[in-house]
Amino acid sequence: MRLSRRQLLAAAGLTALAGGISSNESAAAAALARTWSGEIQVSDWEQYYLGLDGGAHQKALKALGIAHRDGVRADEQYLMVPVESVRRAALEFGDHAAADVLRARFGLDSPSMLGRGLKLVLGQDRLEKRYFDEPGLQLRYIGYRRRFANYVLPMPSAVRKALA
Repeated sequence: MRLSRRQLLAAAGLTALAGGISSNESAAAAALARTWSGEIQVSDWEQYYLGLDGGAHQKALKALGIAHRDGVRADEQYLMVPVESVRRAALEFGDHAAADVLRARFGLDSPSMLGRGLKLVLGQDRLEKRYFDEPGLQLRYIGYRRRFANYVLPMPSAVRKALA
């Protein structure tokens, strides 16, 4: 079933004004209408974690009151966290995993921090999807990761802009 532009906008809670609207205007309107509601499971959030954010992920967990006794990942992987809290983790602390889980959940047009980190460490593009499904690739990352232990990958302004 195909929906018209008017039906899509109505479903998004918008009403089209008289006359046509361009795709840029509709994208801008959709961005304005985005609501940061719902919840994200911690395991979904942490699957994007590479450890190249300078401790931002751990600072975010601490600020949200999420226990992480190993000093790296949350103890309760099934815990549900409000989307707005995950967004705060990305914007205030610079948590790369938070930015990526929101990019995936809301279809944001922003660079993948996971992809940038994998390219930095492994030297290859477009590994994000494979990284989730291939334990061999995850082990390869862990093996090469030590060289980048003190490296902090900066978050591009395009990511912050998409989350704003």
